[in-house]
Amino acid sequence: REEIVEVLREAMGMADVVLVTGGLGATPDDLTREAAALAFGRRLVLNEEYRESLKEKFREWGLDFTREEERQAFLPEGAVPLPNPIGICGFRMEAEGKVAFFFPGVPRELREMVKGSLVPFLQERAEGASFSKLFKVFGPTESGVKELLEGFEGDFTLAFLPSFPEIHLRLTLRGRDREELLKEMEGLEEELRGRLGLHLFGTEDDTMEKVVGELLRERGATIATAESCTGGLVAHRITEVPGSSDYFEGGVVSYSNRAKVELLGVPEEILGRHGAVSEETARLMAQGIRERRRTTFGLSTTGIAGPTGGTPEAPVGRIFIALATKDHVEVRRYDLFGDRGQIKLLASEIALDRVRRFLLRNPDFRP
Repeated sequence: REEIVEVLREAMGMADVVLVTGGLGATPDDLTREAAALAFGRRLVLNEEYRESLKEKFREWGLDFTREEERQAFLPEGAVPLPNPIGICGFRMEAEGKVAFFFPGVPRELREMVKGSLVPFLQERAEGASFSKLFKVFGPTESGVKELLEGFEGDFTLAFLPSFPEIHLRLTLRGRDREELLKEMEGLEEELRGRLGLHLFGTEDDTMEKVVGELLRERGATIATAESCTGGLVAHRITEVPGSSDYFEGGVVSYSNRAKVELLGVPEEILGRHGAVSEETARLMAQGIRERRRTTFGLSTTGIAGPTGGTPEAPVGRIFIALATKDHVEVRRYDLFGDRGQIKLLASEIALDRVRRFLLRNPDFRP
């Protein structure tokens, strides 16, 4: 606790705004509230209004609000609780023109509170107006994106934010009039979209699976997955989107050869002749799941995620991904890099992106 107090005091002496994350829970090792009170020279007191809001959340969640949980309602005197839409912790303190934000350490909660409390606070304090937008890219490397954006210059900042396996770009404008900035952003976004083309798949909170789901819903199309090397990750990502039952029929993790034969109808002869990691097997997996689930699309993955299992014919990182419709099957081979988790994530991203690009390149396609 004393170390936290010391660091807090040092930070307040160096900056006007200090951000602190973690240590706000109900367990004995959650010491941030006590440390904040000592650092600011305040008493730790029960915030009755905050306690009632905590009790209400616990009621909504069907949980008991115990004396241990009530510890979280004890805040430094003068602390202002902050809204936490998906959790319960967080507060702000001010003293001598300095402001400290105390956020939970859970990443999802932290992101929401930064957007809801910190960003508006900083925008109010900043001189003039500012506006930024996040653009999400998949396909080219970072150097490839920079090449596509060569000559894209002006009175703005463009930050490259690699977020494997994607590349995110944050475009920021500053000025005096927010309405003018919004108009300028529209023009810059149009130019960005023109330069990046299909590589630009979304903005802000968009995810690849969300964008793919919206396209499937718009076309009235459905999809089913047959996965080997990705182990159900593609299906998991699709079902992370609320309402995905509108277009997702189901998936099969056909990890073994026997599963490929019994669940998808891949002939043993094909597996014996070409192997599980092959164009032929990927093709039959995609066709098999599409026919069995009676969907618009069948999507399959098969490969070697590593770190073991590679051969000269099928090295670690070799992946085949197939996308099947009623009249056509397209199979592609990829040689991916990274550790096991990275290869699986990258393969799932490529698979979803294949569906997105197919639908965008075929605007008249309907089931």
